[in-house]
Amino acid sequence: MKHSKKFNFRYALTLFLVMGITSVSCKRAVEKTTEKIIEKSIGDEAEVAIDDEKVVIKTDEGTFTTDGTVNSWPKEIPRDVPEFKDGTIISVTTQEMDGNKNWVVIFEDVPQTALVKYKEQLENEGFEIKYTTTAGTGGHLAGEKGKRTVMIMVGDGNATVTVGSNQ
Repeated sequence: MKHSKKFNFRYALTLFLVMGITSVSCKRAVEKTTEKIIEKSIGDEAEVAIDDEKVVIKTDEGTFTTDGTVNSWPKEIPRDVPEFKDGTIISVTTQEMDGNKNWVVIFEDVPQTALVKYKEQLENEGFEIKYTTTAGTGGHLAGEKGKRTVMIMVGDGNATVTVGSNQ
């Protein structure tokens, strides 16, 4: 059976559209199923929303948000916490609970000198360094200033900066 080019084009276009719609529908179905699983595991009062690389979980105790599309230092982090500028941000997680707000900022492409540099920046802003540990090419530290805490872990070209603030 011989088909015209017009028929083949229509067939290909229809197939492409069906595959695209199916892919979007499957992705959305997976997101909805995952939302239900998380809601059941936390409790039926939890509200979960998943959209691509962003997850928001709301409960009567607070809100947890993680977003893999955010690539900048959160503006909500108090100004007295120095911005960590060594590396590229790949994810930001925010948690609000019981009057406290916490941020976890994950970086890649972080140089080995980043921990020492950030320690100096924290001290210049009046943070008291509670502990510092270094091993090989990485390490971590924790600092406090009033109602603020900052912890940083650096190693293998990656870093995680955690900021906690009691409101």
